[in-house]
Amino acid sequence: MIENLRLREHIQTEKTMSAVPKEAPEDNPTAAPETSPYAAIESGLKPLTRLTSDDRIARIVPDTHAQTELAYYSKFAREFLRAHYNFCSAKMSVARGGKRAAIENEFRVADEWFKRALAQTNKLPRRNLGIKPESVTLEMKNAMSGRLVRLLSIYDVIFLRTLEGLFLGVVSAHQRKSALATAEARLHQFPFICIPDNDRYAPEGILLPDPDRAN
Repeated sequence: MIENLRLREHIQTEKTMSAVPKEAPEDNPTAAPETSPYAAIESGLKPLTRLTSDDRIARIVPDTHAQTELAYYSKFAREFLRAHYNFCSAKMSVARGGKRAAIENEFRVADEWFKRALAQTNKLPRRNLGIKPESVTLEMKNAMSGRLVRLLSIYDVIFLRTLEGLFLGVVSAHQRKSALATAEARLHQFPFICIPDNDRYAPEGILLPDPDRAN
């Protein structure tokens, strides 16, 4: 009977992880990595002493003067913060018209995906692995910056919970890798959307062809 109960629990957990949404973004499939290099155990992350584009963010007149101390566990979160956060925050502050609509649309899609993924991973059994996070102080000069920080926080929860599940044997390496790769692809959409200028977007948020590359 005990063995049957354990088998049922294992099968239920497999169903739980298989329900984690795995769809990749449709509007920019090239932004999604084929495999995630961050799906293995992470440890010994170097502290973030400087983020790129800090001169750009310093020139932005803020909508808010909020700061947050963000703890992170994963190499992906560290590298995203270092390479993309200040750039996205600055671009989001000056986004207008169709570009702002495009960013808002992407947040709606990402919020829904991360909400469902978090709900599924929260059902997994827990185990304290004793991993100590690093932390960094972030400026949030607009509301969208705060939303991006929240998504990064949820990514790290998924990273840690699925790592615990991997150690407990209730999550396979393939399941974890697939879930993290999709989450990373969703987050990588924001730097891609932020790159084009405001006038490159139609009012409804659709990216227009680049006239400089027209034949």
